[in-house]
Amino acid sequence: MRKIELCAFDERRHAALLRDWLTRPHVVRWWGNPQRSIDHVMQCRPDAHAVVASDGSAVGYLCWQVPPPDELAEAGLEDLPEQLVDIDIFIGEPGLLGLGIGTRALELLLARLRQESSFAYAGVGPSLSNPRAIRAYEKAGFRPFREFDDAEWGRCRYMVRALRSLRSRQAAG
Repeated sequence: MRKIELCAFDERRHAALLRDWLTRPHVVRWWGNPQRSIDHVMQCRPDAHAVVASDGSAVGYLCWQVPPPDELAEAGLEDLPEQLVDIDIFIGEPGLLGLGIGTRALELLLARLRQESSFAYAGVGPSLSNPRAIRAYEKAGFRPFREFDDAEWGRCRYMVRALRSLRSRQAAG
């Protein structure tokens, strides 16, 4: 079984690799314009993105953020739960797709968010045309919230996972 880790994103070490991944067809298909994606990644807070490593080698990327209200309104998702963090992830190495690396990386991130943040929920919004991502999210415990239309990606399914039990949310609230 592969050892999966989340490593701090280091622009000096990882920027060229990230640029390469963002131009690969299997990533472009779901992340879109590589330059726009690179610009987005470089604006992430240092503590809100990571490189996915498998057996010590960088193989993917993930980032997380509070979804901007204008993006939620544009997608008609204003009814998402409060205290939600939105996650984006990809495996950049095409030969490593479908091996459970993304699911395991999500599980590691969810554990980190439970320990280090006040978020109550995590969410993802894959295109319905991306069944591989939907399966990975389901395996990581995400459940359908509802479908929505995205101008760029078409019909999508927003999926949510509670980060804390109802009892711990009530004690904190």
